[in-house]
Amino acid sequence: MLRRAFLLIALAAVAAPGVARAETLTIQVTSVVVTIKPIDKSPKGSSAGDRIIYRDKLLNAVRQFGKAKGKRVGSDHGTMTFTSPHTARFDGTAKLPGGTVRIRGTVRPVAGGSIQIPVAGGTGRYAAATGTLTVGPGQNQALNTYRLTLPGTVA
Repeated sequence: MLRRAFLLIALAAVAAPGVARAETLTIQVTSVVVTIKPIDKSPKGSSAGDRIIYRDKLLNAVRQFGKAKGKRVGSDHGTMTFTSPHTARFDGTAKLPGGTVRIRGTVRPVAGGSIQIPVAGGTGRYAAATGTLTVGPGQNQALNTYRLTLPGTVA
């Protein structure tokens, strides 16, 4: 009996009008360097205040956005600013089909030589997006994986 009541409550919550449903979305693109501009402040070597300015083109890593793997689907640009020799913040934007994704916050190292940066909104489809961007290892190109949560619309 209790199980049946729980099931009815769960079904009512899913079907209830006026309930917003969030959408999760994973986007995988290969980021290919167009330009990198390092700015090394004194002292020489990695230190607080150093910056790296990036511009990249984005190619589908998988079929998505109605385009084949390897096709260009956007671009990104941003600045990594070192806060110490081993820590940094990133501020940038990725232009993708449907809008832009804002990438902003502390750069965090993750397994396998990748880094992770918070997603802080955007425009169009991604206007209130949250989540993360994971940038894989690589000098001239890297796999970028966006794991996004988009707020739902009221049903």
